[in-house]
Amino acid sequence: MTCKGFLTNILILIFIVQFCIRCTKDNSELYTLSYGTSFNMCIGYCKNEMTLESGFVTYVHSAWVDSIETITCLDVLNDNTWKYFKTQLNINDFFNLPKTIGCPDCADSGAEWIEIELVGGEKQKVTFEYGNEPDMLNDYVVKLREQMSKSVHCGEY
Repeated sequence: MTCKGFLTNILILIFIVQFCIRCTKDNSELYTLSYGTSFNMCIGYCKNEMTLESGFVTYVHSAWVDSIETITCLDVLNDNTWKYFKTQLNINDFFNLPKTIGCPDCADSGAEWIEIELVGGEKQKVTFEYGNEPDMLNDYVVKLREQMSKSVHCGEY
């Protein structure tokens, strides 16, 4: 075998190994998690949301009118917190939930929502009545609310 043939075989082998490594990555793993609340008949910061990713969380507080400036804050996300959110949601069950549950924000009762994006790019958003999450999400939503409460002073500094 010539040196050129040997190098060609090595390059092909490297390509095959890299291809196999990429194929084994779990596309059903949680990539981003977003959570939010909104109230339609509201003045001020009526929409609050956060997006969690590995290592950080982004909080956004906004209004229904453009005259109120949107506040965005970035914070560090504890590895244990991210691990909890990645492992405590049954992704298959979540994707089987309807996109809207109940009557979110009817009679200004408010709405909550959760949106997940998987490593493979697949997304699902579920919106439900504020304070009336689906049973399968009870503990998960409690933890999301706790995380959201950390943004109470967002934008004050």
